[in-house]
Amino acid sequence: MFKEFRRRIGVFGGTFDPPHIGHTSAALAAMRKLELDFVLMVVANDPWQKTDKNETSSEFPNFVTSSSHDRYEMLKRALTGQDSLIADDMEIARGGKTYTIDTVSELDDRFPDSDFFLLIGADVAKDFDSWHEPKEICEKINVVVLTRPGTDQGEIDSNWNFPVIDIPAVDVSAEEIRLRILKGEPVEGMISSSVEEYILSVGLYRD
Repeated sequence: MFKEFRRRIGVFGGTFDPPHIGHTSAALAAMRKLELDFVLMVVANDPWQKTDKNETSSEFPNFVTSSSHDRYEMLKRALTGQDSLIADDMEIARGGKTYTIDTVSELDDRFPDSDFFLLIGADVAKDFDSWHEPKEICEKINVVVLTRPGTDQGEIDSNWNFPVIDIPAVDVSAEEIRLRILKGEPVEGMISSSVEEYILSVGLYRD
């Protein structure tokens, strides 16, 4: 009797404003460690936890999240040549505020006979209680926390009992990239050249 074949699919959501080498390296590391067939890189349409809080920095006080179209276009460029990482616009197509529970509910219809792994960073895992319907998310998908070696995991609620995997540390953040572009400083080695070309052609992060 043949064993049933089930694909193992990673789901890596984010704002990707802009997508950088930290995103791609984390997804690739998780794919290897979890033996995934591929990873869906899902662009948030309206990342409500960021937009509702109107998160800003003192150096970038008037930042508004870039349009979903621009973020999706940048991500497609960032993943050029990475066949196992797939830019996905399901949340953009759905519209409205982005709730992970809606995304994971959609996966079974799109990818039958598959096991799914929601890949989240330790920085967002500590706020998992604030997510929309967190218990239901855990019932529908395997949640895996990606963390850098040596990261303090004490802030993550142990009641969730998330498996944790270490990924190589990449010292880069989207906020730092936006600030460097605003100041006209180089971002070489932080984002792909095609993403940088898109940012400059559209004029993102300049105002």
